[in-house]
Amino acid sequence: MTNTQKYENCNIKEAIITSNNSSGDTVNLQKAVDCQYSEGILNDTISCDYIITNSGGTINGKNLMEGLPLVGTEDFTLTIEDSQQNVIKVNLNVNKVTPIAKEPQREDILLSLTSEEFIRNEEKSAEVTKRYDGKISEHIRKILTDNLKTEKELFIEDTSNNFNFCGNRRKAIYILNWLSKKSIPNINGKRGDTAGYVFFENADGFHFKSIDSLFAQEHVKSYVYGGQPNSSIAYDGEIVNLISDNRFVANEKLRMGTYNTKIIIFDPFNCKYDIIEQNALDADEGTTHAGKQLPVINTKFSSQTTRTTYVLRDTGTLPTGNVEQQVGKNEEQIFEESVILNQAIRRYNQFISSSVLIEIAADFSLRVGQTIFIDTSSGDSGGDQETDKQIGGKYLIISLKHVIRQGKGQTTLGLARDSVGREGKPHNGSMVN
Repeated sequence: MTNTQKYENCNIKEAIITSNNSSGDTVNLQKAVDCQYSEGILNDTISCDYIITNSGGTINGKNLMEGLPLVGTEDFTLTIEDSQQNVIKVNLNVNKVTPIAKEPQREDILLSLTSEEFIRNEEKSAEVTKRYDGKISEHIRKILTDNLKTEKELFIEDTSNNFNFCGNRRKAIYILNWLSKKSIPNINGKRGDTAGYVFFENADGFHFKSIDSLFAQEHVKSYVYGGQPNSSIAYDGEIVNLISDNRFVANEKLRMGTYNTKIIIFDPFNCKYDIIEQNALDADEGTTHAGKQLPVINTKFSSQTTRTTYVLRDTGTLPTGNVEQQVGKNEEQIFEESVILNQAIRRYNQFISSSVLIEIAADFSLRVGQTIFIDTSSGDSGGDQETDKQIGGKYLIISLKHVIRQGKGQTTLGLARDSVGREGKPHNGSMVN
């Protein structure tokens, strides 16, 4: 199949909207003007912008807005397919209805679709009110099933640490992201060197994953931009457009504590305080990167602390057990700030050190949270082009948009990684590099 053919034969197989009324009337809106399905690691839930052209007599002899009637929150089942028969099927809800144009016998409407859980998050029953004891990963599972009432598949990576807390009636999605910053990975990371998780949804379900485990994944596909720099490698596809963006702004990265951090902890239990300094390079062995190494900064800036965090230790707060057991645990910590707080600060600020935006032929098998491998030519004016050792390598998909217009499809991927340098090989090392 040629690259041009991969753009064609992309179909909206199903787009059924159901009325909120007791009648439960349904309309198939399969013939859309524009369908843009989106996932994002920083967006919590999936979404879709769906533009339709509607004529009179669509339902009960009336147009869609009046006949359904279309007001918002309606159930919407969307199924899309690319030229390789990769299918995405999701159940969404209408979050917003925007009339774009209206004529006597025609109307253009933009439906902003979102996950059911995104809307349910506003309900009182979704507020986190209880006390939670134990592993953070189990808290995540309970909040998703009990508060957000999701029936979707959950991909929750175990945390190595416990954390006890009271919800204080905060919204469920807020708590899920709040807990992410307090989590230590059980694998692909070393306790005291790394911390930090991300919560997101893709077409497969909800995910709660550590930053380290996301970068540790084997890449699912390989793509090349600007010709074939290495003829011995069979890539999965070509990149038609690539925009590279260096997110490393020196003063901002130093201010946020990407490299050198200090934490000053005061313990009111015994009136003592600890000062802990750590350099990202000192913790490098316990951190999993996508590229070869973190960006190397000038040595005259690499030894000084650039962010200091002050913490009041929570000794004896919310211990588990009955009264007698709680008294026996009066010296225990609930939140181990010395091995979590600044480690997570550094990891989140390293998370997107460099980013690349690419456009490829529609591929509905890809998901946010997966990794892919990209190669570009080095720009060498010689006969044989070599791969770019700086931009190329493994990247994490942090945003994804599938666009279908008039039977043609395109996928736009936002890629990011915490490090620089081409590391590894395309096709999980099965080809010669």
